[in-house]
Amino acid sequence: MGTQWDDWAKGINCPFCGPRAESNEYWDFVATLCASSLYLSKSQTYLGNCILVLDVRHVTRPGQLSADDWLAFCADLQVAESSLVQTLQPDHINVELLGNVVPHLHWQIVPRYRSDPRWEAPIWTTTREEMTVTHLPTNERAELIQKLRKAVNSD
Repeated sequence: MGTQWDDWAKGINCPFCGPRAESNEYWDFVATLCASSLYLSKSQTYLGNCILVLDVRHVTRPGQLSADDWLAFCADLQVAESSLVQTLQPDHINVELLGNVVPHLHWQIVPRYRSDPRWEAPIWTTTREEMTVTHLPTNERAELIQKLRKAVNSD
């Protein structure tokens, strides 16, 4: 991962730099916002788990953005988070800005429910390979994406 991560950090073949596939083995496109795009994660162990990927340009840390781009990215986060709350009514939402796997600015937005497998604890306790992967049936996934799109567009 070292050499690949270093290249990605420089923007070389970064999987989050545009143009991105609307759908791949990790996500499905939900909506384009002001400075970023929202994707529903394929793994739905935490129902509504999304990523919000910065579209403006390749950066790895918030300090590399202008104040205006940072404000736009944070405003997009607020739209995405409120859309998830409106659509799914989770008990809480975790928001994280990591970049340890893909060094391109993106928010992990993880709705949390008292019934989820790790309530009262962080979800990141194992390697990605060891994390539980839960897939929604195709029709439920398509319905969730449509509901999220509607909520995003109502903001």
